[in-house]
Amino acid sequence: MNPGTRLSALSISQEGRFVKLLIALLVGYSLPALWNASPGIAETMASSAWLTLGLGPSVESSKKYFLQRSMANLVPIPIGLVLYPLVPEPLAIIVLVSLAMFVLVKHFPNAFRLTSMGIAICLVAGFGRDLAAAEGRMFAVFFGMLIGFLVELFVLPPDQGYKFHLLARRASRQLGALFESVAATRSLDSLTAECLDSLTRAQLALRDQLANFKADYGPRGRRHLRRYAAEMALFEHRVALIGSGAHLLRTLADCRALFETLEPTFREHVFVHLARIDEVHQQLAAYFEHRRAEPPDHDYLQAPYTPADSANPYHMVLQGALMTHQRVLGERVAAIRALGALPA
Repeated sequence: MNPGTRLSALSISQEGRFVKLLIALLVGYSLPALWNASPGIAETMASSAWLTLGLGPSVESSKKYFLQRSMANLVPIPIGLVLYPLVPEPLAIIVLVSLAMFVLVKHFPNAFRLTSMGIAICLVAGFGRDLAAAEGRMFAVFFGMLIGFLVELFVLPPDQGYKFHLLARRASRQLGALFESVAATRSLDSLTAECLDSLTRAQLALRDQLANFKADYGPRGRRHLRRYAAEMALFEHRVALIGSGAHLLRTLADCRALFETLEPTFREHVFVHLARIDEVHQQLAAYFEHRRAEPPDHDYLQAPYTPADSANPYHMVLQGALMTHQRVLGERVAAIRALGALPA
């Protein structure tokens, strides 16, 4: 494992996250001391810096929390200070500021974090006309959140592309193992609920990770993820291929109870196709895993599916699943081939 790979692995690990949390906490607590600020300012800034990193290992989640919590403090506190000369009663101020914030949240639902806003509204009543305390709170929260976001962005930013490859490898191995078992044993007994549930979890985790990668990558590509620019289309194809294979296996498992009652010739027809599908998936796994220059070129991808001669409705269900997966394999591999060589 080279140094770059070690850093990528550390960036998505719990250990790397603890390192960033500690850095954010220390920086957030130490900076106010340079300005001789009060301990309360230091504590607020340090906790805000920590919280920015605490909601998930993602640059986008840190950015979202930074913006939402900052707005939840920068807006209600000034509103409360403006109202105090007119309505000096703290309880009335809480009600009025809450109503004003509810109107703003209705029009800008994604701009504020409700939990943080409730804390800020209650602090308005405690500050009274103490402008210095209000300014200190707004300053500490905003710059504390900014510190946490900058730590997430520049100190071991999570390598979502590396994590995608890890999850894709796990899902691909689970899928390949099931196809190989079915093809080798010529039986559907290996398609147990436990194995399929595990495959489904791996497939969903991979799909969610692709969404996380796209969110962190952003419209222009964040610095630490730009090296995956050429692979983004491959990520999409890999998720689709694993999803289609998993769907075929679940369809087979649903028909397992009736499968043994079908004609032997049709069962043989299914296993012949599954054996060839297994070969294609093994080639795909090798292509992605070992960075081969060319994607699979199996004859199964070019030959149109030939249905077996049967009017049994269960035959139609199984043949439809086989035909659909063959079509997905052919289309996705052709699209991958059109992209050119896989990036090293």
